[in-house]
Amino acid sequence: MKVILSPKAREYVTSEVRYLKSKSTSAAQEFSDHLKRLRKELGQFPQMGRTTDEVPVPDVLRFVMGAYLVDYEVRTAAIVIFSIRHGRERPPGVSTDDDLDLEERRSEPASEGE
Repeated sequence: MKVILSPKAREYVTSEVRYLKSKSTSAAQEFSDHLKRLRKELGQFPQMGRTTDEVPVPDVLRFVMGAYLVDYEVRTAAIVIFSIRHGRERPPGVSTDDDLDLEERRSEPASEGE
């Protein structure tokens, strides 16, 4: 089965290779090699990933590729990798604000003016 990268995933790969190359050409090559191998393996074994609560969308699977998290969907015509990120990066859509304050405010009784 054909494995394609979404525009967002392709953009991430380009950016990550550029970053890694600035630090170590061998690290950039290793990342590229791992991604090529993953694409080949996904084409043969589309269900090798697992579901995750972090992406609560039916039929979306995640594969851990070394330090990277690869989210993909098996479609009729192809497998689409739509997200790749380093495991130390924040998940998309997660606020950087500390929500503990919000929870503390919710537990306080509302004043009459609210």
